[in-house]
Amino acid sequence: MTSTEINLEKARNYNKVKKYDKSLEIYESLLESGEKLSKNDIDRYGWNLYFAKIKETSMINELEESAKKLIGIVKQKDSSKVNKPCPYTLSVIKLMKIYSENEEYLDVLRWASKLKAELLSNHQFKPNEDITLNSIKENYYLQTTKALLSIYKYGQTIRYCQEALDNIPNFNNNNDTWFKLRMAKSYKELGEYDKSIELLDDILKYKKDWYLSRDMAENYFFKEEYDDSLKWAAKATLSHDGEIENKINLFSLIADILEIKGFEDEAIMNRYMYYVIRNAKEWSVDEELLSLLDSYGLDLDNKDFKSLFKEYKNMWISLKYFGQERQYGLISKVFEHGKAGFIDSNGKSYYFNTFEFMDDKDYIYEGTEVSFYLEDAYNKKKDEMVKNAVNIYCEVI
Repeated sequence: MTSTEINLEKARNYNKVKKYDKSLEIYESLLESGEKLSKNDIDRYGWNLYFAKIKETSMINELEESAKKLIGIVKQKDSSKVNKPCPYTLSVIKLMKIYSENEEYLDVLRWASKLKAELLSNHQFKPNEDITLNSIKENYYLQTTKALLSIYKYGQTIRYCQEALDNIPNFNNNNDTWFKLRMAKSYKELGEYDKSIELLDDILKYKKDWYLSRDMAENYFFKEEYDDSLKWAAKATLSHDGEIENKINLFSLIADILEIKGFEDEAIMNRYMYYVIRNAKEWSVDEELLSLLDSYGLDLDNKDFKSLFKEYKNMWISLKYFGQERQYGLISKVFEHGKAGFIDSNGKSYYFNTFEFMDDKDYIYEGTEVSFYLEDAYNKKKDEMVKNAVNIYCEVI
């Protein structure tokens, strides 16, 4: 055996017993001397580099150096039909993830360009019965579309999101929602408001997060459909999820709409809410806004936006249900778990969640007279839109 053959055999044996550092050292020495490696040895070299220098490393510079070395010799495997682990793919995906976490989106896209999406696996790994991990293909599209949206490449965001929806058969953790949401945001930014609304309508069947209602409000605002915009903005404001300070721009949006509609006093209330949050967070405030609020004699030292929110809450409730008459009826059924039931009113039956009951929960029993508003909801079992009872008050207290 030649010295090269002896060294190759050593490298293979070290790789076999998972001594990746020693195997890597031999392979790198051979490559530096100009030796050409077989396909199988290149594969071993790739795994050595991945396990020794990439998998457990978090230092960007070291990762960059090792990954560049790897993709210069190793090729991406086709894992689309058979789930074959690939050091090339795993290394690139890791770099994309780290750059995404650091919000370095151009670097995310630089590394994304090294992968061929059609070769990526749709296999979702289950480390145990309770946990399912995203497929490689899901992670690729999630990181790529997040990066594209973050650098305002709206057309490309839509294209890649649609590719993901078309080419991933099963989504983990409802990841398809993220692709639809990014498409909706992109369409809104491109001025295609109806397409954005259509996507948001679909997402809202399954998710009720406040920011979805905010995006609906913005779409309708740009369409100059101010009544609908106002209702969605008020709904987002009143949503139980999300911190009040994160909704700060909603108060500015509501104020803009109210000014357009001629409700000056309510507009000022929302401007003040916006101001108090900024004041509490010690964020800069426009001098024109300060002057306006001062002219109304408002306390410009106020930082208690949580108390102010409670004080103004009824205003947003009235805006959310503006133009709708309260309904009256009787609670006809309460489920054993106590979390929901039905209300009968004018020959119809409406589902309700008990968290929508605004009075003492002790009054939630069959026969209680109540008043309520109606709100659109999605019935998953029947796959249809229905009306649910919300903002429920007891009428016999």
